[in-house]
Parts: sequence; C-alpha cells; structure tokens
Amino acid sequence: MIDVVNAAAVVRDVARLHAVVATGLHAQPTPWCDRLAELASRILQVPIVLLVLVERSRQIMPGSVGLPEPWQRRRETPLTHSICQYVVGSGRLLAVADVRRDPVLHTNHAIRDLGVVAYAGSPLLGPGNQVVGALCAIDVKPRTWTEAELSTLHRLAARCATRLGVPADARPAGRDSGGALWKPTFPPALTLDRRPPAAGGTGELALAGRWNGEPVTAIVRTADSPGALRRFRRRAEIAVAMRRDPPRVPVEEHRWHDDRVLVVTRAVGEPLHQPPGRRPRLGGADWAAVVRTAALLSTWQPPAEDARRWTVDYTAWIDRHERAGRLTPDEAGRLTTLLHRCERDRTFAHGDLTLRNVIRLPSRRLALTGFADGGMYLAGLDLAALAHMAPDAAGRRAVLQRAVDADIVEPFAVNLLLRAAGQAALARPGASADRLAGLLRARHDALRLLRDLGV
Repeated sequence: MIDVVNAAAVVRDVARLHAVVATGLHAQPTPWCDRLAELASRILQVPIVLLVLVERSRQIMPGSVGLPEPWQRRRETPLTHSICQYVVGSGRLLAVADVRRDPVLHTNHAIRDLGVVAYAGSPLLGPGNQVVGALCAIDVKPRTWTEAELSTLHRLAARCATRLGVPADARPAGRDSGGALWKPTFPPALTLDRRPPAAGGTGELALAGRWNGEPVTAIVRTADSPGALRRFRRRAEIAVAMRRDPPRVPVEEHRWHDDRVLVVTRAVGEPLHQPPGRRPRLGGADWAAVVRTAALLSTWQPPAEDARRWTVDYTAWIDRHERAGRLTPDEAGRLTTLLHRCERDRTFAHGDLTLRNVIRLPSRRLALTGFADGGMYLAGLDLAALAHMAPDAAGRRAVLQRAVDADIVEPFAVNLLLRAAGQAALARPGASADRLAGLLRARHDALRLLRDLGV
C-alpha cells in the first residue's frame, strides 16, 4: 500500500531537495537522458518512458519519450500528475498494472492528462545517495509487468547513478575496511619465489611461485574499491569456469583463490610482444595465428549463469566516452542505434587483449593470459582490439574479413569505435606520430563501417 503521508515528507526533505539541485538537470531536454529513455522504450516495448526528478512542488523530465503535448515540450508537471513521487517516498520499485483501479492512484491527474494506465518506476539515486526521482515506463493500456521487465528497468535506472553524481565507495588501497594494514594469507601448498612482484593489473600485484612444485603465479588484489573487487572476482570466476570446461585456446588454469589471492598456472613460453615503445611488427604467419586464437576464444561458451553475470553494459560504456568527450553526441547516438540491433549477439572475449597477453608455448601453440576484463561482450571485441594493433593495411583487412566471414560486422563496428575511443583516452601527451595516426585510422575505419551499415 502506498504511504501518501510518508511520501510527502520524503519529497520535501531538505537534503533530498539539495541533491536534486546538485544533479544540474533542469526541465529541458538532456541528450543522454533522452537516449536512455528511448533505449528503455525500445527494450521494454512501451510507448512512454520518463526520467523524472521530483522537486518540492513539481516533477521535471530531462529525459522523455512518447509524452503527449504540451507535456513533451514543457518537460514538467505539477505533483498532481506525479506517480514517481511515491517511488521517491518508498525508495523502492513500484509496479501497477492499472492505476485506474489503484485505491491511491486512481485520482491522479496523470491518468486523464498523460494517458497513464500501467506504470512501473525504479528509484534514481543522486548525490549523497538520495532518491532524487525515478525512471518510469508507462503503457496506455493495462499491463502485468514481468520480473524480467522490472529487472531491466532497475538496471537502466542504476546506469544513471554515475551521471547523477553518486560517488564511488572506494577505500584506500592496501588496507582493510577498518583502516588497518592488510597482509595476504597464502595457502600452505604455495611457496613464493624471492623476486620483486610485477604489476598484475589495476590494483593488483603478480608474484611468481610454485604450487606443489608446479610453476604458478599468485595474483594479489591490493585495491579495496568495489570496482577492483568486482574485477578480481570475475577473474577468479573465469579461471574456475575455464578449468571446468576449457576453451580451445590454452589459458591460465585455476589452482586456488579467495577474495584477495588468485593462484593460476604460470604459462611458460616466449612472449610475442615487442619492447616498450615499439609498435608490433609480427610476420604474416604470426599475425594470422594471433587472429585465429582470438576467434577461437570467442567460441567458448561459459555456463549460462556465468554468462549472465559477466555481460558487459555497453550503454554505460558509450555514455562514459561521450561524457569524457571521446565520442561526439552524434557518434554516441549512432552507436546506441546499432547497439539495439545487435545487443543479443554476445560472445566471450578476453576484454583487454594486447600482445602482452599472448605467449608462444614450447609446443609452438599460442596461449592467452590475464582475464581480469574477460566476459560476455558484443561479438568481435578481441578482433576489434587486434584491428588497432594490425602491422599494416593487409593485417587490418584480414581482421575485417574474419568479422565478415563470421557475420558479426555490426557488433564488430560498435567495438571498433569504442576501442578507438578507449585508446584515445590512454594516449599520452607527446605520443608518437605513428601512434596518433593509428588512432585516427582506426576511428576512420569504424565510422566508415557505420556509414556502410546505414547508421
């Protein structure tokens, strides 16, 4: 039952109202808000989606699709037309199949003026973790909302958190939650070599050692942020899954882990990568072998539950690059359109493939290491990474032909442009002319693919 009195008190809370102001959003169209509303409308198959902020006496809609006029133009309504105020009041998802039959909502003016019949709204968090509004889906006829639809709405609402100023809950690296210095606990079967640790990724160290005499690497998590913990757990989950159902490409094999330490076999072989600062110059046979290895990895299918958990949020990825100025609003919009076409086309990928992750075993086969960013991506992510590393035009054509042969050109194009945006972020001031030319060429190739695909 909706608590009208409590909702009124929460809506008027001074700290919450300050958080609404701090979002910087107003009663006018905001491109990223409108894109999110359009995406939700397509996925949920509803005519109206609103991204709503609830103020003291009105609600504003910086994101909106499908509202009748004049409300679509005005981007605001009085609270007499607001159902989202009750989502703010409870801080919980609200789903109503027919608001006309609800004992509280049946008198709401949104029914008469906005055409609201079925309503589902998920809370939007803003600065200070205050509930500043709701992302709501509206149908003009009665509708029983499914668990899958409500889960999707909740995930889309969660994407707004960063844009609305929710701070990351990061703790100092190398310390536990109480602030004390942290020391890892290693299993008895592991002995560590007396050599300095190497960087094992963001917020990680890699220590060489032996597991019952077998060469292994102990990857130690030193960062305590939620993101570092999430990446580390994924790496451990992937190592376990690959041991249970190995892919056709040799990879690190799981030995032991907890939330701080992951022990995997140490792949002993010849690195393919070049010394720092040099562009890769692989011969034709080596390059073809790397491309083939990446393609083979993508054919591995993890268990369904793992696949769902490892699915990467591309909308948030596009949004992040647009906010940083690495994608223009037009490019972000075109990518979002293409993403909707191929969202379901997912395969497993390394996630951060470079030549540093590829080694040649004594058997001459290629092995892959380092799966901290592994997961379910749009098909062709690793091929897009290789397109950026191709030694020449023939190498780039070979990668594209692989995408064409596999019928994954659309997701490959999305990955290629996002990879170009990500690499631009990593390019340091004073980067070599070759490096900058490569980034521009990759971006040009990606935009040409989008044009060829009619986006």
